[in-house]
Amino acid sequence: MNFALLSDGRLLFIMVLAAAVAMLSTLNIAARPAAIRTKQVALALAVSAVFFMFTRFANLFYLPILATYVDRATRTGQTEVLYQQIQWVVVGAALGAFFSWILLPTFTAIYERGIRGVTARGSMLKVLLALPTPRGLKALWGCWRSPLELKTWLQPPAAPDPSSETPPQFEKPWGLLSWNTFASAVWTVGALAALQVSALFPQLEATSVLLSGVVNSFAAIAFSIFVDPRAAVITDQAVNGKRPAQHVLELTFYLGITNFIGSLLGFFTFPLAIQLISFTTAQLGEASMSQNMWLVISLNALVSLLMTTSLSARISAVTTRRIATALAIYNVFFLVTRLTTQIYAPILGSVRDEVLQGTADASQLLPLFRWVVAGATLGGIVGWALMPTFVEIYNRAIAALEKRQGSMTLLLRDSLRPSALKALWKCLRLPSTFQVKLHDLQPLPKGFLVANIIVVGIHVIGVLAAIQAGAELSGHLARTATLLSSVINGGATILGSLVVDPWAAKLTDEAAHGERSLHQIEAMALFLCLGGILGTVLSQVLFTPSVQIIVWGARLLNYLF
Repeated sequence: MNFALLSDGRLLFIMVLAAAVAMLSTLNIAARPAAIRTKQVALALAVSAVFFMFTRFANLFYLPILATYVDRATRTGQTEVLYQQIQWVVVGAALGAFFSWILLPTFTAIYERGIRGVTARGSMLKVLLALPTPRGLKALWGCWRSPLELKTWLQPPAAPDPSSETPPQFEKPWGLLSWNTFASAVWTVGALAALQVSALFPQLEATSVLLSGVVNSFAAIAFSIFVDPRAAVITDQAVNGKRPAQHVLELTFYLGITNFIGSLLGFFTFPLAIQLISFTTAQLGEASMSQNMWLVISLNALVSLLMTTSLSARISAVTTRRIATALAIYNVFFLVTRLTTQIYAPILGSVRDEVLQGTADASQLLPLFRWVVAGATLGGIVGWALMPTFVEIYNRAIAALEKRQGSMTLLLRDSLRPSALKALWKCLRLPSTFQVKLHDLQPLPKGFLVANIIVVGIHVIGVLAAIQAGAELSGHLARTATLLSSVINGGATILGSLVVDPWAAKLTDEAAHGERSLHQIEAMALFLCLGGILGTVLSQVLFTPSVQIIVWGARLLNYLF
């Protein structure tokens, strides 16, 4: 480690932002004990999305700023200095993970207050607007808990009364914790390794930058298959009284410390990630635009289809009263969505690189990208048609996962057997409106339905607009523009986290507790699905303005840094 580099104030600033990103990214585990204490599982997970929103804000700043070091290394050929600078960023991330662990009691209390605030005020936005007030700051200060409280999280659960049988001890799921450590190590270095490779392959910079998702997808696989399902089953069992709530606290403690250990291991996974991204970048650089675009259109349709499965998950969550497990299974579908996105995003990047190398015309990109957006519209329509089928798939998967004690690997293994195809065929249902009528729209909050249309409209074009902006710019601004896709997607994440997700979670929890009917959740899911289809149409209108916003943002960052 070169300590002389710490004299660079900009590098220190990037380290602080990297620490903030790591801290807020790993603190979503505090949502589980908060869910147990408030009995609001879906809403607790929705509140955790607000912390994720802040990480998107920090990413918006530090990755494009770090790109200026990449530009310098590209011009001077001093890629070894860039390597050392990125190592210090990994140190910042590890420190953030450490603070997220010792602050778990405090953030659990913040989650609890946030959940109660949303329940009382009916809006996440109102809760956040009340935060800067004297009363809000006092309430936030009241959430402070000593890190020493973590010791109590490891104490064995006490029997309800002296005559009761002593509750079973928590058996540490070492496999789950090992995979969580691995996922944290990989996640820490994904985007950083991609930036290092973009300096090694300057002629394929967009391809390499967008390939960060290839590395991060390994973390997503580990978490979605080996970590989250088991943790979700433990959470649901605690909510339903089948195991002590203390078990969730102990699990959260170990998840926090393995997040920190994994961040430290990022030093060892960093070189491996560089090798993986370098190899894939070279392979994609050999493909042509015409070979890639129809594949991208098809993959984008698949992404849009799979995103609608989250709505089916909410219906199944209410039907089975297994909210955490239903959302954990949805994460597997979401994992496939992420993997698909990580495949086609670098392909789109290679198309832009062709333009900058003069082997293709920038004017060809816009009509091709509009076809990609049209693929999202088609996927949304097919997703609506398959909603009843996915509801039945979720119902059966929830029962099967609980039977296997949360082992997603066993569930996936069994799903590959020939008998599983027969079971899947039995899940097939005709397209349905769930007997939802227009008047069923009346009891639903209109604001979050409109916001859903806007969120989808922005999300669909985030990466596309950034790549188009990069093709219209030249020099180092092209890389900065590509990284600024977070400007567009970040806006969608903010709106979704503040308006759409909390309301959907609140309605789901109310239905699970018998305060709303299942039919209202079916109506919510159907209208959100139709809104998503309208959102993809809106994307066609928002595309050009989004490109101009990213171009302006790239020039502003270049001026400031």
